[in-house]
Amino acid sequence: MGEPEEVVPGSGAVFTFGKTKFAENIPSKFWFKNDIPTFLSCGDEHTAIVTGNNKLYMFGSNNWGQLGLGSKSTVNKPTCVKALKPEKVKFAACGRSHTLVSTEEGKVYAAGGNNEGQLGLGDTDERNSFHLISFFTCQRKIKQLSAGSNTSAALTVFSRARSSRPF
Repeated sequence: MGEPEEVVPGSGAVFTFGKTKFAENIPSKFWFKNDIPTFLSCGDEHTAIVTGNNKLYMFGSNNWGQLGLGSKSTVNKPTCVKALKPEKVKFAACGRSHTLVSTEEGKVYAAGGNNEGQLGLGDTDERNSFHLISFFTCQRKIKQLSAGSNTSAALTVFSRARSSRPF
């Protein structure tokens, strides 16, 4: 007889498969004891998870600081980003080597590789902790973030006011 099958909660389990530092490239699953994941995003080799308590957890490769944890060390298990604990994180977008995060208040933070300015911070310096993108204000509520290889995009909530830069 094998070991008993681990009971998976009715909701909020995260299943990983493919190349991952989390489970040595084999399919796996995990969940949080006192919280439920509500949003996730995968980058090249890193993952962001936002929970029902509006906390951000990151894990995976961290060669450019894309986990936003203040170092470039690889992290093999979901780790809470303590610097963003005061914020109510809404969602995240993982690119190849960077991560974007949006909060309930409409703030947007960025961390990681920045060789093409994809962090939106006005330079090309990489960051190993999350930095506020000052371009966004509470007047521009973010509906969606997207991160690619060397680019990022943000979609704002529709407003009846005319844009200053129509296409």
